[in-house]
Amino acid sequence: MKKLFALILCAALCLMGTAMAENVVVEMVPNEGQFEGQELSILVSEDWMGDRYDQTIERFEETYGVTVDLQTMPADQYLNVLTSNLENGTCPDVFWIQSNPVGAIESNIGDPENRCIDFTGADWENVMPESRKSACVSGGKLYGLQLWHNSPEYVMVYNKSLFDELGIEKVPTTYAELKDVCATIAEAGITPWFMAGADGWRHQLPFFQIGGVYEEATPGLYDALNNNTATFAGNEKMLEVLEQFKELSDLGYFGEDWIGTDSTNQSNEFADRTIAFTVENSSTIKQIKDDTGTEDEFGLFLCPLGDNTWFTTSPAGPTMFGYKGTEHEDLVRAWFQFVCTPESLQEILDNSPKYTNLHVNVDIEQHWLPEEEAFMETIPAEKLECCVLQNGTKYTNDYWMNFGQDLIEYVQGGIDANEVLSRMDGYRAEAAKTVGDPAWN
Repeated sequence: MKKLFALILCAALCLMGTAMAENVVVEMVPNEGQFEGQELSILVSEDWMGDRYDQTIERFEETYGVTVDLQTMPADQYLNVLTSNLENGTCPDVFWIQSNPVGAIESNIGDPENRCIDFTGADWENVMPESRKSACVSGGKLYGLQLWHNSPEYVMVYNKSLFDELGIEKVPTTYAELKDVCATIAEAGITPWFMAGADGWRHQLPFFQIGGVYEEATPGLYDALNNNTATFAGNEKMLEVLEQFKELSDLGYFGEDWIGTDSTNQSNEFADRTIAFTVENSSTIKQIKDDTGTEDEFGLFLCPLGDNTWFTTSPAGPTMFGYKGTEHEDLVRAWFQFVCTPESLQEILDNSPKYTNLHVNVDIEQHWLPEEEAFMETIPAEKLECCVLQNGTKYTNDYWMNFGQDLIEYVQGGIDANEVLSRMDGYRAEAAKTVGDPAWN
């Protein structure tokens, strides 16, 4: 099953820019005044919609004579708010979760059949490639819509011009080389690895995005974790990566106060050369140049913690659902239909400062960067055949923020590395029991 899953991912995600299996054209619901004066409420975590949906929301309001109440919550509060709303029957008409194909719907929503609108057979269903759709289905029914990009996701984005001027001839491919590069950059008075701990969700990425290195060290690990026959605690490669992370922090290579630093000024810091690299989406290169006008050149390389050589893929992302208890189900359906029209999809992409493409079966103008294409050409096909850890293992991503808090506690000396992993085992067991997963009984 794991190998089959990996092959599906590889086929669906690694062939960037290739011809799509089908082109789907969705038309919006005709405006016959049926929604006039209604309000559509949407609950979402910060950054999942950002500003890129603003123009589409405005057109939706004008088209149907409605208003949209967009309720954006901080990432560290979002899941608690959503859970409370679902349990109390007070959920907005549309809500989002971070979904994946290995149980995220059940663990985040609990009872999708009674809490979510069934969209099976909707006109927009095949806008999503199969790998995306798999994260939106539970019990054979389609409940969600995932419109996400297909760029290299959360790899190392670095200032290539700065590397050249400091005499760094090649990007690091091992942890030892990474430390040497960091030392060279730090000696020049520059923060090597920008780490935005105050965002709450970014500093976990280096650990989770390199899932292939864990699977390679312990073949069958993902299956074992999903069947509750293995644990995070005691995993030697995971411990190694955590210890390396702490060493880099102790050496000051993340910056003097990375735990209290957020990412709001990241583009300017890159352009000002006060930072050298960070874990980000590849299309961040576009945002840096658009925001600052810098003429510096940028590039991408794999995160080398644990001597990682894998580019792990992820058929996962922020996903919209319709609340079954809504009083405006037809309006909700019209909204989902509206955002899947070619005009809306192009609009959402064009208004996305950080993303260069949408992974959809629709003929829209994509904006791939040459840096993205060059990076993907360096990755052997066999190094694409693994999913990121958080989306390839059950219940892991549900506790992303908890892991982040535990990681900071570890870096500050409050707990040891294995306690971070042990706590994740405990979180996952709690979620498994909540949904009645037989592997944890």
